[in-house]
Formats: sequence, C-alpha cells, structure tokens
Amino acid sequence: MRRISLTNLETLCWIARLGSFTAAAERLNATQPAISGRVRELEESLQVKLFQRRGRRMELTIQGRELVERAQPLIASIEEVITSLDNPGAVTGILRIGVGEMVAVAWFGELMAQLHERMPRVTYQIEVDLTINMRQKLELGQLDLAIMAARLDSDRLVSTPLGSLNMLWITSPAIRKAMKREGRPLREVLASYPIWCLARPSHMYPMAVETLKTLGLYQLSINTCNSLQTMVSIVMAGGGISMLPENMVAEALRRRQLVRLSAEMPAQQLDFVIAHDREQEQPVVRHIARLAAQTSTFGRLAQSG
Repeated sequence: MRRISLTNLETLCWIARLGSFTAAAERLNATQPAISGRVRELEESLQVKLFQRRGRRMELTIQGRELVERAQPLIASIEEVITSLDNPGAVTGILRIGVGEMVAVAWFGELMAQLHERMPRVTYQIEVDLTINMRQKLELGQLDLAIMAARLDSDRLVSTPLGSLNMLWITSPAIRKAMKREGRPLREVLASYPIWCLARPSHMYPMAVETLKTLGLYQLSINTCNSLQTMVSIVMAGGGISMLPENMVAEALRRRQLVRLSAEMPAQQLDFVIAHDREQEQPVVRHIARLAAQTSTFGRLAQSG
C-alpha cells in the first residue's frame, strides 16, 4: 500500500482551490519552494504527474483533477473532525464521569449545567462512587473522567487540583450536652459512643483512624457506611459521632441540629482532584478539567473554615 502525506494531499487541494502555488503557499504559511516540494513528494509517492505546464501557468493533469475530486471531501471531513475535537460545542458522543458523594451534593450540579450549555450534543453517564473504585475504572477505561478525594501519585493518570474540603468531627446536641454535663474527657466520650465513617477503602477512613490514634485510641471499633447522607442522618438522630464534610453539615450546624464535637478535634482537610487517563488527552477532556477547577467551591470553603 502506497503511503502519502496528508499534508501533501491538503496542499494539492489548496493549490486547486486557490489556482496557484503562490496563493497556496500564502494560505498554508509556507514558502513556494516548500509547496513545490510537497507536490513533488506526492507525485513520487503516487508515481503520476499531477501538474503540467501551460505557458506560464501550471494546470492539473487528468490524474491530478481526479485525485483532487476524491481528496477534497476527505480533507473536509478530517478538518471537521479536528474542529469538533477542539470545539466543545461541536463535540458529540457519550461522556462517562465518576464523582464522589461530597462533590455530588455540592457544586457538581452547577458543573453539569455549564457542561450542558457548552456541549449540548453530549450524552452524560454519571456514576457516584468511592475514590478507590473510580480510580480503578479510570485505569480500566470504564470512565473518562473522575472527581475524587485524593492526591494522585500515578504515572498513568493526570489530575487537576480542585481545592480542599474541611472535615469536621460532628455529633448531636444531645451527646454534646451529656458530654459537658458529665464532664467526661474527650477520649472517654469517643470510646462511649459509636464512631461512624465511610468504608475502609475511602480516604476518610485512614484520616479518622489517625485522628483517633493521636488521642491514644488505637483499638477503637469504627462503624462504616457507604453513604455520607445516611451517616449525617444517624448522627443527627443521636446515633453517634462522625467525621463529616463541612459542605454536607453546614446547614444543620447553623440550625443547631448538629454540633462540633470538641475544639480538641480541629478540622482536617481532604484534597480533591479531577483525573483522567494520560492517554485520553483530548482537548474536550482538558476543557472539562479546567471548567471543574473554575466551578469548584472547595478551596473557598476550606479557607473559610
């Protein structure tokens, strides 16, 4: 199979369209000798004569006209594909995005509204999952992008920082009142009530364990749940203590339905990124990552805490 340069084929089409080598050189930002060289390479590859001299003008041969007639739709189609890849508004297809619950209940809705406005022809498949599962799906090619609670140290994945979110140790007003009334130390309170956290694969789990260790609590049992909203409900009902994201408890704290456990347990920060496979470096993916960074409220939320 004869291999020809797409650049050379595009050059031939521009010469035919504009009527001269000089005009094509100007359009393609090249010198006239470079344009002539491309034509020669194309003729050598195809082993046909594409131009013939008519006085002072160069005209396409029969074979040249046939090649241009067949190549022009192909070149136009390739230009359309390239344009669509670099123009979010022209992108079509299915985009698979993974997102954690903390993001899903925060600014993700705003991000999706902006994406729909900018890329109205795209169909979205959204999965709400834990970071460890989303990372695996990214590496297996089952997700195109994932918004995760993690700092990635992977050569396979590319990530864009989205800011940090405050994680607060929260309990119910009833437990807090009992704690003050009885005057029990913090360690004893933590050992007396159920501790709730996301399941072990989550990034929250080791954060909670390390915090408890700093208080000398090494063997404390931790109850787990795969839903943050469910844990908020459990704690609000007086069912224990949990380290929860500030964005999910801010309103309940304002209404005094929930309270901070103790000043001895300051807020901790959980970092977020939007990540994609390094081999999926399409312009639309980079566009979404930039838009997510602009939309995220986590940095501002963390600074206010």
